[in-house]
Amino acid sequence: MTQPTLPITRPLNIARDLGASEIREVDFSLFDLFAVESRKGHPLVSGKTIIGCRIQGPAVMLASNGLTFDAVNFGDNGGDIRNLILRGEGTRAIGAIPFQDCAFVACEFYGVGFTGPEAFLSQLRALGAQN
Repeated sequence: MTQPTLPITRPLNIARDLGASEIREVDFSLFDLFAVESRKGHPLVSGKTIIGCRIQGPAVMLASNGLTFDAVNFGDNGGDIRNLILRGEGTRAIGAIPFQDCAFVACEFYGVGFTGPEAFLSQLRALGAQN
């Protein structure tokens, strides 16, 4: 994970094809991306490269293996990155949208919370210490 990027200033560009393996410079709901994959019989979002996109919630992303974030703005956190982190009480994150083996580059998240393994959550928390 790297430092957040500057805000995306391009005009709104609604995504037309969320089924592609590379999604570039469009705006979409995290749930809509999951719904496209679900209709194909996939239980999670996997193998995507997402570049320069605005990604909208409300949603919770369940980060699994192989996710990378480069120059990403994780969203408004009220001055504390920990506000974006959600931790489950049990062994599963029911209702969260699962992601695996995806790269996010120069994206912005709006209204998205994050959960996943402790190593991922620790990296996210560390971003707050860098600002």
